[in-house]
Amino acid sequence: MKTVRARAYASIANIGYGFDVFAVCVGCGFDEVELRLAKHGPRLEIEGGNGIPRSVTRNTAGVALLRLMRDHGLEARLEIRVRKGVPGGGGLGSSAASAAAAVTAANRLFDLGLSRGALVPYAAHGETAAAGAAHADNVAAALFGGFVIVDLQSPTSVRRVRPGASLRFAIAAPRISLTTAAARRALPQRLSIAEHSHGCARAALIAVAMAEGDIAGVGRALEGSFSDRARSKLIPGFPDVCRSARSAGAAGATLSGAGPSVMAVVDAARAQPRRVAEAMREAFRRAGVEADTYVAAAAGPARVIEAR
Repeated sequence: MKTVRARAYASIANIGYGFDVFAVCVGCGFDEVELRLAKHGPRLEIEGGNGIPRSVTRNTAGVALLRLMRDHGLEARLEIRVRKGVPGGGGLGSSAASAAAAVTAANRLFDLGLSRGALVPYAAHGETAAAGAAHADNVAAALFGGFVIVDLQSPTSVRRVRPGASLRFAIAAPRISLTTAAARRALPQRLSIAEHSHGCARAALIAVAMAEGDIAGVGRALEGSFSDRARSKLIPGFPDVCRSARSAGAAGATLSGAGPSVMAVVDAARAQPRRVAEAMREAFRRAGVEADTYVAAAAGPARVIEAR
């Protein structure tokens, strides 16, 4: 075997009160990474996407691969081709999709036999190239699929929950720039005991409702988190976007990852997700911002789609 190609989907992290802990894999785009054994390398080629780093040591896929190969004593030379399908800069886990697909492909190419859980730290290390720190929430969702709960202690632990069949995500991505670093700077450095207690209760409610397929319960519990309150000031029209989503039938709305996209959870058995997305787009337009919209169900795990 000399060539392996793997695919990993977009993801939404945080999910209301689950800051740096909750994430869900969503089918609104995917990245593919193809690895080929070569005489020279490593070499990186990017297809699609704007502003994606083209250096192996600055791209999330390349950084994840270099750490994985170092830890397993692999000295093979690789040609790395990244095909971008997840929109970048919008809180949809674009960098995580590349890293997750890369380590999934390497696991097969080198016949390492590593579990998805064992791949998480390597993909998370790849995130240092994009966010400056090894965040595991998005990559865990991309690797495992579905809704995940991530314990960041070493070793990282991931629990996966299969969302309800009628759960849909309506997403509005405003055409504004908001870096992860800027979104992090907006967060408070301290929380009161009362805020901590409230957040714990809401996070538990989100997890239980997700496991039980209670979409209305998820929607009620995810709104109003400290991170949403802090970051909403960076996003024009955020309160109106959330209200409009609810008025169109969404169970609740929150930031998608660090933003600037806004995500609404919708029970497709009770409301029309596309109508919710359009209502969110119109709310952004009233705030003077154009937005792209997506409707997606929860997506499955990263996987190898070609090996030869």
